[in-house]
Amino acid sequence: MSRMKWFGLLLALMLLLAACGGRQQPAAAEEAEGPAAAEETASPEDATTSDMMSGREAPMLADMVAAGDLPPLEERIPLDPLVVDLPWIELGQYGGTLKRTTTRSDFLDTAQYMYGHSPLHWQEGGSAVGPGLAKAWESNADATEWTFFFREGVKWSDGEPFTVDDVLFWWQDMAANPEHPMAMPAWTLVGGAPMTAAKIDDYTIRFKFAAAAPLLERELAAFVNGGISYNFGPYPRHYLEQFHPDYSDAEDYEKFTEMQDWWNNPERPVLNAWMPVSLEPGNRLILERNPYYYAVDSAGNQLPYIDRMEVTFSENVEVLKLRIFNGDVNFHAHPHLSLRDLAVLKDNEAKGDYRILLWDNGAGGAPAWGINWNNPDDAKREIVRATQYRRALSHAMDRERIRKITFLGLGDAASTGTMSPNAAQFNRSAKGQEILVAWRDSAVEYDPELAASLLDEIDVTDQDGDGFRDLPDGAPLEVRIDFPAGNTQFIETAELMVEDWKAIGLNAFVNSIPGSQVGVMTTNATYDIRLYGGGAPDGPDLLTYPAWLISYGSGGRWAPLYGAWMAVEGTPKEGAELDLDPRDRTPPREEIPVDDPMFRMWELYKQAIAEPNVDKRDELTFAIIQIHIDQGPFLLGGIADPPNIVIASNQIHNVPTRDDIPLGGWFGPWVLGMPGAMTYPEVYFIAE
Repeated sequence: MSRMKWFGLLLALMLLLAACGGRQQPAAAEEAEGPAAAEETASPEDATTSDMMSGREAPMLADMVAAGDLPPLEERIPLDPLVVDLPWIELGQYGGTLKRTTTRSDFLDTAQYMYGHSPLHWQEGGSAVGPGLAKAWESNADATEWTFFFREGVKWSDGEPFTVDDVLFWWQDMAANPEHPMAMPAWTLVGGAPMTAAKIDDYTIRFKFAAAAPLLERELAAFVNGGISYNFGPYPRHYLEQFHPDYSDAEDYEKFTEMQDWWNNPERPVLNAWMPVSLEPGNRLILERNPYYYAVDSAGNQLPYIDRMEVTFSENVEVLKLRIFNGDVNFHAHPHLSLRDLAVLKDNEAKGDYRILLWDNGAGGAPAWGINWNNPDDAKREIVRATQYRRALSHAMDRERIRKITFLGLGDAASTGTMSPNAAQFNRSAKGQEILVAWRDSAVEYDPELAASLLDEIDVTDQDGDGFRDLPDGAPLEVRIDFPAGNTQFIETAELMVEDWKAIGLNAFVNSIPGSQVGVMTTNATYDIRLYGGGAPDGPDLLTYPAWLISYGSGGRWAPLYGAWMAVEGTPKEGAELDLDPRDRTPPREEIPVDDPMFRMWELYKQAIAEPNVDKRDELTFAIIQIHIDQGPFLLGGIADPPNIVIASNQIHNVPTRDDIPLGGWFGPWVLGMPGAMTYPEVYFIAE
């Protein structure tokens, strides 16, 4: 059944609010003519002040200026600020507090509301890129050199100037520094060698690559940056140098890494709309408007509209929901709520004075489950690498039952765990659509008899008569789903999978562990099967965050030891610590055998990211996907593109509906940076 029919059904059942308005034209902050074009902005003479505004800055800041505690506005924002002008927004009013809650004690998901550090910004729902912290950029003919022009006059939240020295600090003293624990992002290693970065002047920087780097624009729009995934700086050099061993008496990077992430350190200056001012670890984080934020609305009024953000910690999802019902939360997007909660959320709308929005997840298969290719158990690793085993797991999953129970019948096609159907490679050609369907449908049919026969083929049979299948050597086989404690959204899905796998004789069970431990187990590749709750979404281009496509990096989705090996190739760490056991290396990593499918994927990926011709680049990407089809699945998936719940108080305005946002929201992957990217919470405002 189509998505809209299911929406109509739920409306009839009184479970959802009706979405209002049709799909708008692509959302954009400063349309640019071509990737190198500088934007046009409204001048003070051209700006028209809204009747709702008390001036061109928030009253709380105007009072500080009048008291001599803050410079005037013209000294706090750049000559050419970022103008946020979206089809669905109106000019807002200043004031109020955005109240959120989270089950993350580290408050990391707060970063998803902040896009200020990002040099380029997603536009058109993630299908295009426009200016951000950088007002313009250009490349040479073969895309080996890229020059970025940053906005002159941008300041950190403490009033210190932002310059390209802050970008160079991230690159030279952190990412490219072999002593620093940060890894070089994949995009900096095009051509098998690290890029170089050169300062042209205080606001201009040039990156040079060993080969063509045609994907750089999308790489620099990805994530919210400023600490998330360490994809790109900048970092405040003037502040962090005091903790860096090269500029201080620090003996190592322990204190530096403690102080570098702003959501854990209110002292650390930011470029975001709000800055942390108070942190009670595991209890509450308070942020206030950044008086130096570099964005304005279409009338020239400095953003954000909302004065403060208050984030409280909820011990579990039940406490989180109770706070929503009681009206203690006026906006909620992260962490994701389960669709099973729609009915109770609907029942409490009047009490909580909120509305329910559904933004598309954008995943190829949600949730997604990584099957550990680098399993430390030799016998278990051998069967994991047998295609029959992984296909048996997939064919044994009753995805339509999962859809009905977990997703209320919503979402698109059942999926083995493909990347997002929104990705550019799937939408540029007929072949892209064909390979998406082939990948999505491979091993997806529910056929427990076929699943059992596949296990029989590889001698995974019940040898001791206890009703459960054993390893070929006769040892018991346990299929452990490592699951983060407190994540209730997909625990039911995991339990349904356990039932399905037990039905074909597999001794499967859910192993609930602290979320932080799941990350450690991933890096060390000591898990069996682990959850990726947002699904297998990836970014707007399949090559720009390759953890999903080829299991790149220490967070590689199914072969993290091989992924970490990929990530150090071409860096000073390559060839180091080879005398140590793979799990004792920093980072834990293992060389990829040339006859392993991951080796072929890695070789194809390196060719693809350096291929300037888009058609040839797509063909290389399709060759990687064909390995997934022929030798996979490496990832298990559930349902493609299910909706995600967003809660907004009826007093909060300028929050878009699904139909306002091109491509429906694409809310699952952190690489898209939602809601901070494309919806710009700095334009949300509170009014009765």
